[in-house]
Amino acid sequence: MKKGSIVYPGSFIGYEEEFMAGKHAFENDGAVYSEVIGVPEVDEANHEAGIRKSTREVRILERGCTVTGIVTLVKQNAVLVELKSAEKDGVKRVVHDRNGSLAVFNIANGYVRSTDEMFRIGDIIRARIIQVAPYGIELETKDAEFGVIKAFGIRSRKPLHLIDGALRDPTTGDAETRKVSTEYSLR
Repeated sequence: MKKGSIVYPGSFIGYEEEFMAGKHAFENDGAVYSEVIGVPEVDEANHEAGIRKSTREVRILERGCTVTGIVTLVKQNAVLVELKSAEKDGVKRVVHDRNGSLAVFNIANGYVRSTDEMFRIGDIIRARIIQVAPYGIELETKDAEFGVIKAFGIRSRKPLHLIDGALRDPTTGDAETRKVSTEYSLR
C-alpha cells in the first residue's frame, strides 16, 4: 500500500497482524480490505487502518422528503408528477427520472371532488413523500406549504398570477382554481 494512493472497494490494505479494520474498511480471512473509494489512513497509535472517502455520500428519496415536480397526467382520482428535485432537512436528495402519484385523498384535508379542480398538466408543484415502494412513490399536499407553486392558464398557457387569493390569467383575465401553496411564485 503506497501512501496517498487511491483504493477501491475490495482493495487489499494489509494484514490483521499489522492493524485492525477502521472506518470504511473490513476484515476477511486475516486481511483488511477497503469498503469504499478513498485514500487509506493508518493510525499507528491504535494499530488501525481506515479509508478517507473520496466520494460524496448519495442520499436517496425517503419518507418525509419534500419534492418539486411537474404534473404530467391528471385523472379523476389521481395525479402523476414527474419529480425534478428533492430535499430533506436542508440536504438535497438524488432523483433519477422518477414519477410520483398523488391520490385524491392526499391532496387536501377537506373534501376534494376531483383532482382536475386542484391540479392541471404542466403545473409545478411542491409535495411531501409519504411512501417509497418498489411500485412507486406516493405524495401528499395536505399542508399549506404544499401544492401548486407555479400554474399556467388553461387557454393561454401563460403563468397565472395570484391576486387576492385567486389565480388570474394576465392575458385572458380568467380566474382558475388550484390547490395553491403558500410559496406560490407569482403574486
